[in-house]
Amino acid sequence: MYLKRNIKLSLLLLSFGTFSCQSNSQDEKTIASTHPKLEEELNNDSVSTPVTPGDTSNLYNRYRITMDQYTNSRNYDVRNMYGGSLGKLDEESHEDARTYRSALTKGLAKGVNFAGNYTVVTVGCGNACQNHYIIDSKSGKVLDKIQSSAGAKFSPNSRLFILNPPDSTVNYSNCHNCEPKAYVFENGQFKEAEK
Repeated sequence: MYLKRNIKLSLLLLSFGTFSCQSNSQDEKTIASTHPKLEEELNNDSVSTPVTPGDTSNLYNRYRITMDQYTNSRNYDVRNMYGGSLGKLDEESHEDARTYRSALTKGLAKGVNFAGNYTVVTVGCGNACQNHYIIDSKSGKVLDKIQSSAGAKFSPNSRLFILNPPDSTVNYSNCHNCEPKAYVFENGQFKEAEK
């Protein structure tokens, strides 16, 4: 959608420039005086217009576009899905495993929900705070933990983990820990996805 709009905008500007170069008029006209709707669109362009305080729609769109690029990439796909029996929670594998034994055990029982072999179990840790534990579904070992302020997005057939997925209802000016981030789960731990 943005690409189509930018192409149309470029073609319109090119034709306007060609017309204005051929015109013999002495008047110095601006785009605003001849094409007010075009000028308005240029001012609202979310890619080139800086984000102003209090305006979270442009910021949301930037986050959404960036996260969509990760999500639409096939670089993080998992081909092999674990379908065997689920392991028992290994309480020695992580310092929080005993504290959240009940929640982790219930979550693990639901089966694989991330990266082909893992179970993500989310435990609340206060207001606007969630801990996401990654458990090896086969061995029951808690491998890693990552914290979010606005949830997470993940799938059974991808190693991509979106922390604080873009949400148009979030006021990003007031929520400093809500910035969406993309992580990849490799070798039992998270690493930030390359841009």
